[in-house]
Amino acid sequence: MYPKFKEISLDTATWTVAFLGAIEERETKSKKPFCTFHLLDGAIAITANLWNTEKKDIYKVQEKSVISVQLYKKLYNGVETYEVKEYQAAPDDAKLEDYLLTAPIPSQDMMDEIKSILSKEISETELYPLVMEILDENADKLLYWAAAKTIHHNCYGGLLYHMLRMLKTAVILSRVYRFDKELLYSAVILHDIGKLQELDTDATGVAEYTVDGNLFGHTLLAIEMIDRKNFENPTYPAEKIRLLKHCIAAHHGQLEYGAITMPAVKEAMLLHEIDVIDASMYQYEQAEKTLNPGEMSDRIFGLGVKVYKPAANAEEKANV
Repeated sequence: MYPKFKEISLDTATWTVAFLGAIEERETKSKKPFCTFHLLDGAIAITANLWNTEKKDIYKVQEKSVISVQLYKKLYNGVETYEVKEYQAAPDDAKLEDYLLTAPIPSQDMMDEIKSILSKEISETELYPLVMEILDENADKLLYWAAAKTIHHNCYGGLLYHMLRMLKTAVILSRVYRFDKELLYSAVILHDIGKLQELDTDATGVAEYTVDGNLFGHTLLAIEMIDRKNFENPTYPAEKIRLLKHCIAAHHGQLEYGAITMPAVKEAMLLHEIDVIDASMYQYEQAEKTLNPGEMSDRIFGLGVKVYKPAANAEEKANV
């Protein structure tokens, strides 16, 4: 068994096996070239720098493949960082699926649970056929599509995982608050559906932005998908389509965060808050995987804070 990134000792060059998602060519402040390897070990993702190297000089390995890599781990400003010392083709016994980041629930199970919840909660409503039609038409992609290139749910099946957790959260909130369940649950499923066009996710779960994704973003692309369905079947109630599109347009909450408009109905507000909760929880969960008990992370870009992993037992907590 090859060591995971967290198992590599500090200040020691160690060979391991990892999935190489991408190689990014960069420059130091003194204009010297270096390459950043984006690596996965099946548990966490890291970046590791190969100094004084241009991407064109890397020929032993290919992006989106499993490789052998010698990593040197050290502390920089209290944070673990990695350097690439050597690299080569992976050993014959290395299996691709062992090194990918995947949602913790099998994709088909997530899809089945989403459909089961929707059938139980809103099957008698007018928006239900629209939601199910879009889900069914895109089922093959949804089984492996990532929800992002970076930051949150950027893994195999990540988009479906994000949908499922948001939907389950919305159902729980319905026990406390009165709101239009048809509208909120439909918006939960469709708010990020434009990411099927915004991102190009390969069979390993690695995502890159498409031209349309860069030009328009997933919010507008999702609204266009709904408009096309509404044009094909103009029997959907106009007011419900208007509200559904508004929820999607406002799901980023603030204009400076990419929202087309601000939430004007409580369902749009709830959609935004549930989205933020799940995206933030995912980032906390991933950060904790990289930490030992009692350790603090570096500042997490998507959260704007450092993450602390509590000490392992009460005695350690008492000594803090």
